[in-house]
Amino acid sequence: MDEKNMKNHHIQLTSAEIGVLWTSYITESATLPVLKYFNNIVEDIEIKQIIELAISKSTEHLISLTEIFTKENYPIPIGFSDEDVNVDAPRLFSDTYMLFFLRNLGKAGIAADGMAFSMAARKDIRELYYHYLIDAAHVEDKAKEVMLSKGIFIRPPYISIPDQPDFIEKQAFLRGWFGERRTLTAEEIAHIFMNHTNNSNGKALLIGFSQTVRSEELRSHFIKGIELARSIIKNLSTLLEESTLPAPMTWDTEVNNSTIAPFSDKLMLFHVSALTSIGIGNMGGSLGLSLRRDLATKYLSMIKDIGLYAEDSANIMIKNGWFERPSQAMDREYLSKGKK
Repeated sequence: MDEKNMKNHHIQLTSAEIGVLWTSYITESATLPVLKYFNNIVEDIEIKQIIELAISKSTEHLISLTEIFTKENYPIPIGFSDEDVNVDAPRLFSDTYMLFFLRNLGKAGIAADGMAFSMAARKDIRELYYHYLIDAAHVEDKAKEVMLSKGIFIRPPYISIPDQPDFIEKQAFLRGWFGERRTLTAEEIAHIFMNHTNNSNGKALLIGFSQTVRSEELRSHFIKGIELARSIIKNLSTLLEESTLPAPMTWDTEVNNSTIAPFSDKLMLFHVSALTSIGIGNMGGSLGLSLRRDLATKYLSMIKDIGLYAEDSANIMIKNGWFERPSQAMDREYLSKGKK
């Protein structure tokens, strides 16, 4: 094939590319209503500027994703819209919590867009996610910068600097079930801190959702999530305290007493489902990098509990007709029976 024909040849999207594009559209459409509500109630000018930046980026992303779906003759996902938000609802979260939400939004974008970039083969999709990755990093960095300037950025614990490099001499370094346990490594501390912080932020979001959700079934589900997050936070705090390290604070007080819903039940459940997915991914990464056996056992237990909660979320979404079907491979056996 000559160069001219190669340029005119249309390269089909791979399953990986379709998957990340579909997920990006759903996620961006779910993020935009929340940002619009935040933008309407935020008081701090610096935080408002980051919210407006995030709104502009999400809007741009939805436009570019729609263009790709249209070009590929792929049905545009339904996702979420302005019908899922009441921007005039009373303040539910403090400006401080909004800032933490923005930073977590950037962190999630860095992880998801980085993975999408690495899986993409087609040049235009690689360029798209390279751009998205920079956007996510920009939002996260801006949020972190404002947090540092306001003195509310919680740093991971400090540890002493070793005198010289060293090697492990005994297999007891891996032990954690019986006998004396060693103190945590720097990497183990970092992951415990990250999971503690993420669950603290998620718990605060669930508290706000449980106050304002309309469905009693969902209210019970969100309260169950609060208890799960509280249990995880307690376990992680104990691990830090056993190594004489401080545990980070929680953010329950950043939720106001409003009971008027800014978001639809469908949108709130989606965000809870997304948080559990992120939580499972984070715990899995932490499991792979933890060398002490008891840490691996604890992470496996947490992953199991979060996974069961995620399954409950999915069942409620299906029951209410809110679970939009993602792209999937053809069922050849089904088609062979003459069905569509």
